[in-house]
Amino acid sequence: MATSEIVAEMATRIRETVCPDKIILFGSRAREEARPDSDFDLLVIAPSTLPRWRRTPSLYRLLAGLGVSKDIVWWTPEEVEEWRGAKSHFINTAIREGKVLYERSA
Repeated sequence: MATSEIVAEMATRIRETVCPDKIILFGSRAREEARPDSDFDLLVIAPSTLPRWRRTPSLYRLLAGLGVSKDIVWWTPEEVEEWRGAKSHFINTAIREGKVLYERSA
C-alpha cells in the first residue's frame, strides 16, 4: 500500500470510530522527509472522558494490520488549548507544521 493510501486509511478508520474534531499527521511524514522505516505520527483531537493514557490503546488496535509503525497521541480540545501557548511543547509544532488529514465541519 502506498504512503498516501496508508494515511487515508488511518484517517478514515479514526474518523469513523472516534468522531474527532481534527486528525493531524506530523513529524517526518508530514514534512516529506521520511525514510522507508519512519513511523507515522498522528495527533487526534477528540472529546473524551477517559484519562489520556487510556485513550490511545484503542487507536492502536483500530490501526493494527496496516503493516506500519505509528505513534499516536489523542488529546481533547481542552488539553490542546491548555498547552497551545507553551513554546517548546510538541503540540504547537504538530499543529503549526502538521498536515491536517481531517477536520470536522462547523
